[in-house]
Amino acid sequence: MAVVRDAEREYEQSLKQLEGMIGSKVEIVITSGLYKGSYSSRLEEVSGGLGALSHPTLRGALLPVLRNAEFMLKIEAPNCFYQAVSVFIRSSVNESVPLLWFRVSNPLEKVQRRMFVRIPCNISANVFFLGYDSERPEGAKLPPQKWFEARVSDISLGGCGLSVKRNIESYCIEGGRYLLLSKIGGVGFFIAGKVIKLFDKKKENTIDAGFAYDGLAASIEKVVGTFIRQQELMSR
Repeated sequence: MAVVRDAEREYEQSLKQLEGMIGSKVEIVITSGLYKGSYSSRLEEVSGGLGALSHPTLRGALLPVLRNAEFMLKIEAPNCFYQAVSVFIRSSVNESVPLLWFRVSNPLEKVQRRMFVRIPCNISANVFFLGYDSERPEGAKLPPQKWFEARVSDISLGGCGLSVKRNIESYCIEGGRYLLLSKIGGVGFFIAGKVIKLFDKKKENTIDAGFAYDGLAASIEKVVGTFIRQQELMSR
């Protein structure tokens, strides 16, 4: 009984935390299945022991989700984010903002933004715009679906920094999904992910972007991890 009461208290605490974060940006991370990927959303409501997210979209249509399907909820907070394994409960589409209701399966966990060691580098890359996961910003012009050149300016096992030339900066948009093609140690690889932030540091010729991976295959993780360790040793 004590274990049950502790679990109930932890769940109630998580709900109170969620109530304090209504309006925060959210990432819905689906790790398997047809709709595997990361989708932008917002925490809209907490009621009746459940949380409600603005319903994510895929190519302009509501993202189909299955009841009881599991996902990782990531909520932005200053200097960190909170995450919890969660479960889809139901959809409410007859609202001014279509909602997706969920229940957290474990207490919210506070995570520092930099979960992985990040090292500077200068690697050439080619990038292809795949589309926009969530609802396209009103009036926004989407980039052409064509390859363009970029430089990987820093890299970790969770994401990398991209440097894009000013004359094609419109090709790189926040929330856009991209395919990254690069090569490390003679090994070529593809990584899919999303541009989560643009940083205009007033550089004359380039603009910087933060690129978060959807995930790394074991073979790619080994190549990138080995490169990071080698660079760390060289910098000591």
